[in-house]
Amino acid sequence: MRHGDGCRPRFLVCRVRDERGQTFPFVVTLLLALFIVAGVVINVGQAVNRRIFLQIVADAGAFTGATEMARGMNTIADVNGKIQRAWGTLTFATMGFTVTPCVASDLAVAGYGTVAGASTTMIDLVNKGYGERARAQAKRVTDYNVMDLFPGEEQLIQAGERDADSGLKSPRPDKHLVDLMEVPPGTPPTAPAMSPARKRAAWTCVSPTPQPRSAVFPLWFQKPPGNPIAFVWVVKAPIRRARVFDAIFGPNAIPAMTAAAAAKPVGGNIKEAKAEYVAKFIPVRGFIGSIWDTVKRVNRQVHH
Repeated sequence: MRHGDGCRPRFLVCRVRDERGQTFPFVVTLLLALFIVAGVVINVGQAVNRRIFLQIVADAGAFTGATEMARGMNTIADVNGKIQRAWGTLTFATMGFTVTPCVASDLAVAGYGTVAGASTTMIDLVNKGYGERARAQAKRVTDYNVMDLFPGEEQLIQAGERDADSGLKSPRPDKHLVDLMEVPPGTPPTAPAMSPARKRAAWTCVSPTPQPRSAVFPLWFQKPPGNPIAFVWVVKAPIRRARVFDAIFGPNAIPAMTAAAAAKPVGGNIKEAKAEYVAKFIPVRGFIGSIWDTVKRVNRQVHH
């Protein structure tokens, strides 16, 4: 028997072929593991992006609402300044309503009353209107962002400032932007500070004889100390199918999510007639006792 015809070489050839066949299960297992890992990475990325987009929507809504509030409060401060300037100008021009003839003082009192009355009406309208406008503009911006960031889910994403009131227990503009109160009698006007203000005033003018006069003056306004004012916007997204292997990780592997943001007008001063309010983000945690309990409760509501 020749050496090349023996069993040993043939046995070696068969053995090598058997080893090649045994690697196939390992390759399949490795590919399956890679597919699962890739699916997990894709699904986690989907959830993270969804959470980031939801927070963007909440931030935009809160900042928009606070910006509208700042505009309203700037208008109130500006109109409040008109009352102050009217008081300062008229009292200075009439030397405290004592100028001769008396009719000049009477006209000054009537003029101030007209300016103050019209300005107070304007302040009341702005105070109520911008409270509603803040919510309306926040909702408009939210709808636009949801359409852009969550296409096809416009009817599923829930947003509302009322959710912040009932769920997060935060201050919010309701029928008005901010509580206003008249300054105490005797407070000098800020712009310009000509003479002290009095709720009730009595004086004597001469025309041609001394004649007593009295009047009740509407005063300008200020924000009560400690009056909180902020705008909190909450956005909720329902559960959603995962892009990869939802049947394995799910069903509906992407959980429901809730995002909240808060902003407030800062920088101005109604009493001092400084129309310099601008919107600024503030921590949501400053308005709630436990945000996580609220988020869990809201998520359960969305899930069911």
